[in-house]
Amino acid sequence: MKPYFFALMLAFSVIACTKTNSSNSSNSTGVIAASAVPGTIKSAFAAKYPTATGEIDWQKEDGNTYKVKFFIGSNRWQAIFNADGSFVSEKLLG
Repeated sequence: MKPYFFALMLAFSVIACTKTNSSNSSNSTGVIAASAVPGTIKSAFAAKYPTATGEIDWQKEDGNTYKVKFFIGSNRWQAIFNADGSFVSEKLLG
């Protein structure tokens, strides 16, 4: 009985470590909270995409650009803005 208990505990430990590492890796890819996005960018986004709905995901690309993923209707879009709020590009993701 002890070997089965040990194996079960080992499996739970591995799963817990995997979950912890996945949540940490998303932060290392530049994903940020909306509250961390400069107001100029959020204002520019709201003006350009007033019908954006659903979950809006922000990502810091580098020191000067921000990527945002959002929905318009049932289509997922991606847009990139400079840190000063100027629009760079957009792409339909599907």
